[in-house]
Amino acid sequence: MPRIIKKEDIQCHPQIPGFQIKSVTEALNQDSQVMEVKRLILDPNIISPEFTHTDIDQLLYVIKGDGIAKVNSTEFPLDKESILWLESGEKYHFISGSLGLEILQATAP
Repeated sequence: MPRIIKKEDIQCHPQIPGFQIKSVTEALNQDSQVMEVKRLILDPNIISPEFTHTDIDQLLYVIKGDGIAKVNSTEFPLDKESILWLESGEKYHFISGSLGLEILQATAP
């Protein structure tokens, strides 16, 4: 059944000052999910924690802003509408630019 998820339905999981993770799929209140979707929001000039997903690939879509994704030892420039595919096991973190950075992250466990 189609459903619109409103901004106020999205739960926030604070990590560090200037960095937020908002779970889009938690707003659906479903026990089994075929996909997990989160919004990663970085204020300007913030370095996110490092992440590794050992059992899933993921798709990252830049909603707005600019910055860098550092994957293993390689830097990938990000700007609005960039798409980055990460394979299972890759270590990564983000560095936001002067505009901040907002990313939609989708994984399918």
